Amino acid sequence: MSWLEGKTVLITGAGGGIGRATSCAFVAEGGTVVGLDLHDGWVGPVTEDAGVTDRLHAVVGNATDSGDVARAVQRAVAVTGRLDVVVAAAGIQAVGSVEDTSEATWREVIDVNLTGTWLLCKHAIPALRRGGGGTILCLGSTAGLHPRPNLAAYCVSKAGVSMLARVLGREVAAEGIRVIAVCPTGVDTPLLHGMIQGLADRTATSSVSAGLLEGKPVQRWLSPREVADALVWLTSPAASAVTGSSVPLDFGSV
Repeated sequence: MSWLEGKTVLITGAGGGIGRATSCAFVAEGGTVVGLDLHDGWVGPVTEDAGVTDRLHAVVGNATDSGDVARAVQRAVAVTGRLDVVVAAAGIQAVGSVEDTSEATWREVIDVNLTGTWLLCKHAIPALRRGGGGTILCLGSTAGLHPRPNLAAYCVSKAGVSMLARVLGREVAAEGIRVIAVCPTGVDTPLLHGMIQGLADRTATSSVSAGLLEGKPVQRWLSPREVADALVWLTSPAASAVTGSSVPLDFGSV
């Protein structure tokens, strides 16, 4: 029996590429998933993929709204009486240099990627504490570990996610709560392809994708399921020593 049997997992951005794959992976391993997203259309595809109907619960709301996040935490606890795993997967992308990024775009990217992650951590910690501990997984990026020209707001927001995980991991370690920033390289999702198109438009180059892969030990992008499988493993007892750190999923490259 999987250790996730009877456990409750809360995922923000459950309708996104990584969020949907993560929902499917946790349900397949026996967990009950409560997903917060702007819509509930993700439930049908996950149900079809996982073959499960009674362990998926949608909360429609915004990951940047404190009230919506608090409501999602309350729903997760109400479903099984406990909260065990939290995954902050809501995120957006924006192409632009430091100089060219508008104030509105800067604030939106920081709000969704960083503030939304902080809000989830803030509201979930009391519920995890009442249950005797748990795991918080924050979706960072290799772009938060290594600078990427023309991705200013995104890089800074993801660097903030990594630091948030490091700080919070140390604050709650003694309470049995682990906090990890999981930092994938490019993941084959609409978000990545939108970024590639934006860079191509900005640089008038048609070979952006090939250029980004050039020099990498493995010449492909990650799949959403590869990220999801890593997230499942990081919540398991086998990863009990991992906390307060950034874990890259990058094929050994930058």
